[in-house]
Amino acid sequence: QGERGPQSMAPIEEAPIREPWKGVNLGGWLLLEPGPAFELFDAHPEAQKGEGAHCEWELMTGLRSIKTAQEVEQIMKKHRDTHTTKRDFQRIRECGLNAVRLPLGYWIVLGNIGKEPYVGNAMEYIDRAVDWAEECGLQVVLDLHGCPGGESGEAPCGHRQRPHGQWQWQQWRFVETLQAIDVLARRYAGRRCVTGIAVCNEPSPDVPSERLCQFYLDAYHTVRAAGMSDSDVTVVLPVFQRSEDDFIEEIWNTLGRDPKNITFDIHCYHCFENEFHGKTLAQHCRAVALNAEWLRKHPCVVGEWSLALGCAAWTTCGQMKEREVYKLFGCLQNEAYKSASHGSFFWNWKETDTVEWNFQVAWSRSLFSGQHLNNLPHWNGGSEDPLEETLHPSPPEPRIFFGDEVYFRTFYGKFAEVEGTKVRARFAEKGLWQKFTFTPCKRVTAPGRQEVRSGDIVRLRAWNGRYLAVQKNQVTAVRRQDAKIAAQFVIHMDCGSEVLRHRAGIYLQSRFTGLVLDADPARDGLFARFSDLGHWQRLSAEKLHEDASNQEDEEDEPNAEPEPKPVAETPHPTKRKTHDIEETPENPPKRRRITRRTTSTGSL
Repeated sequence: QGERGPQSMAPIEEAPIREPWKGVNLGGWLLLEPGPAFELFDAHPEAQKGEGAHCEWELMTGLRSIKTAQEVEQIMKKHRDTHTTKRDFQRIRECGLNAVRLPLGYWIVLGNIGKEPYVGNAMEYIDRAVDWAEECGLQVVLDLHGCPGGESGEAPCGHRQRPHGQWQWQQWRFVETLQAIDVLARRYAGRRCVTGIAVCNEPSPDVPSERLCQFYLDAYHTVRAAGMSDSDVTVVLPVFQRSEDDFIEEIWNTLGRDPKNITFDIHCYHCFENEFHGKTLAQHCRAVALNAEWLRKHPCVVGEWSLALGCAAWTTCGQMKEREVYKLFGCLQNEAYKSASHGSFFWNWKETDTVEWNFQVAWSRSLFSGQHLNNLPHWNGGSEDPLEETLHPSPPEPRIFFGDEVYFRTFYGKFAEVEGTKVRARFAEKGLWQKFTFTPCKRVTAPGRQEVRSGDIVRLRAWNGRYLAVQKNQVTAVRRQDAKIAAQFVIHMDCGSEVLRHRAGIYLQSRFTGLVLDADPARDGLFARFSDLGHWQRLSAEKLHEDASNQEDEEDEPNAEPEPKPVAETPHPTKRKTHDIEETPENPPKRRRITRRTTSTGSL
């Protein structure tokens, strides 16, 4: 394909394509990320230091430090010529999709600016994409994924900047961003397959909302002035990590009544941050359903979604096979995003061989169609969700008695564990190191086994015979003879039941300090620092279903402690984006004890 002129491009076909987008992202082609462009990153380890390159900037900087400019240009030309071809567009259409979202960096449009390490201009590749899309009957959304200066300090914009705070929102060069949008809009204004243009991607919440809204207004008028009419092209405005309803209202107030054919870009991921790592599989399903309800309120496109799940989903799926979990999650999302007025795009077309991020692999395994829980069981938000029992069945005896083995799942999905005297929560597994038993503080005189109840004063014995205890603000494991009042806890339950049952949420209040245990993912530990009952202090008490247990009983005090087996957060840890785990605040706001948390609307 030859390069076209720098201005307008004449249409190849006259028939307009006007149906909601049902598509896939072409990430990793015209903006590099380690997952979608893994072959390029893997081919040049010599250009990467330490943990490896996290973004295009780092890879290009490394390559330029050891190769000539001509060699770097040849490397990028080979990547761009081979990563995505016409055959990919044909296969996308064969999969029943009707659109592609084309993420690109501004350097593809404007070329190199200053001393930045990117290789550009490369508009001929956008030309190829548009030509191939028209030939294959696909729509195209041009996505300015990386803006001059960066719309954030994260890898998706092309330049990951660390430590946090190094990137400031004032570094985003808005004037040059509008120039890139103008070039794109003028060049492809006549192409009937180009039915959308996204003015940026995942702008940082650090950008003041009024400044971002003003940029959206300027970008909208830039697109229209360049010849992309409201009858032909939708202007896509991202809503990311903000209060969605409030921010959308602010956008409308800034844009006024004149703008037509705009849509809001929402990314629905279920695998980032503590909230989603802590969700059960049932809670993920509920979040998808709530997403569908929310999407009906506004003109929206789900610009990115995947099959990746937080780590707790994999310990709350009962006896379901891995494929069953992915298929349930895929079908629910595929159906839910039909509620989006402008459709959806899966991330991504190409990726390492994992069903979570690679559409081709997931589609080949039929994970987007078939029977699924289209009608989730009714739940009023009061007592336990019946979907929990459906997906994560209780053992034959759901009540928890003194002497029963239990596991404590933290709010970020990892289970409390004991290693010697250390008490932490690092792994999403129910293994030997995670076993605990409730023991009464007073001698039990009543016959038979005794249920653990709300208000009981208990000790918690670990698998190695030691007991949890509070020393200052730290939770540690002490020997039995040292288990005095510091090892005693009062149980508070977060539901109406008085008897502790499998999956019930509890809070453990130290009798010694009066403070409540909390888990801190940033420090890999359990502490007792606050008197309030917040979500970061809630522990889910879970029994191991007999069918799932292959662990042999351990003696009270084994002589040796085996090495723990680290596990990934999900069975397939490959991730396209790297959002850091949220830290629990040192002085969090006071929270009253809650009877039931309201399920979040996914990544909305």
